[in-house]
Amino acid sequence: MTASAVHREQLRAFATGNIDRAQELNDSLAAEDRAKYNNLLGALFAVLLDNHFQGDTSPQAIAAFVGNIRRDYEAAGQPFNAWTVEGVLRATAGEEHLLNEFSPEDLLATQTLIVGRLAINNPEVQEDIDRFLDEAEAIVVEWEREE
Repeated sequence: MTASAVHREQLRAFATGNIDRAQELNDSLAAEDRAKYNNLLGALFAVLLDNHFQGDTSPQAIAAFVGNIRRDYEAAGQPFNAWTVEGVLRATAGEEHLLNEFSPEDLLATQTLIVGRLAINNPEVQEDIDRFLDEAEAIVVEWEREE
């Protein structure tokens, strides 16, 4: 299996709730392949955000979405940094200056959390994950062309 196919399989496993398989693939990911995986994760993050928000990435829509996640985490007794998630989402939605406030680890953690959240809570995403991954791969190709 090529590195790209492994990245895709890892994200498919994660998005469909097969966490053990996703973790197994993550553990076997070579350090030199991590950046390419992160690019595909970032692209899938963008695709799923577009699907979820349907064009309304207003601060109010983002805050409401983050509020729902915060309540779920609080109900489960889990820590949650709402500002980081909201800030990353707002930066993604056009407030690029906010990116300066977050580390690369914050960005990756938020992308992972949101991809999981949007995939697990939306049957359409789970049932048609390959279409979303195809869109994400097309975005990665576009990003690579721009470099």
